[in-house]
Amino acid sequence: MRRSVITWAAAIFMGIFAAIFAGETQGKEAALQQEIAKEVIRFHVLADSDQVKDQEIKLEVKECLLDHINFLIRDAGSLEETKAILKNNTDYLQREAKKCLKKKGNMDSVTVSYETDHFPVKSYGEYTFPAGQYEALRVKIGRARGHNWWCMLYPSLCFQDSLHPVLKEEKLDQVLSDDAYDSILKTEKPHFTFRWFDLKLPE
Repeated sequence: MRRSVITWAAAIFMGIFAAIFAGETQGKEAALQQEIAKEVIRFHVLADSDQVKDQEIKLEVKECLLDHINFLIRDAGSLEETKAILKNNTDYLQREAKKCLKKKGNMDSVTVSYETDHFPVKSYGEYTFPAGQYEALRVKIGRARGHNWWCMLYPSLCFQDSLHPVLKEEKLDQVLSDDAYDSILKTEKPHFTFRWFDLKLPE
């Protein structure tokens, strides 16, 4: 009886400890995500579907708009300036996206908006951005149900391909705290496992 009580007491203690540890870890991760989100602007392009032609169209529209966006924000010196320029030019960028589609003989609808939305965990190059709410310039082609493409408009972190990031001017390590920057560089996060066990006590 005494052994059983002590075993259960130990199990309860370990459960409480695990819950407290998990809560503190989640709280810290949420705070870091919010810090990261306040310092970045994402660019998000959603294809009509996963069909090859729709994915190709997505990349064409992405390339077209990046040229225009880079020109628009070339002299922006801060996050707020970049944000204002993008918000003020969504109609212009939408018209350019439609022109790009028409050149390819595609009649899908396309919308360009500046919004805040939830993004899943995303790894690109050496960076892994946590899931959470982010501000983004979002392009939706047709039904917007296909695989998407994204990069970071501020700080400038767009990709020539899936492996090689291109950083210009403002760098992530200059706008984020050390903890936040380190958190997106981690490839693996520690996992802690708590197992039930029996305490062997002397008779």
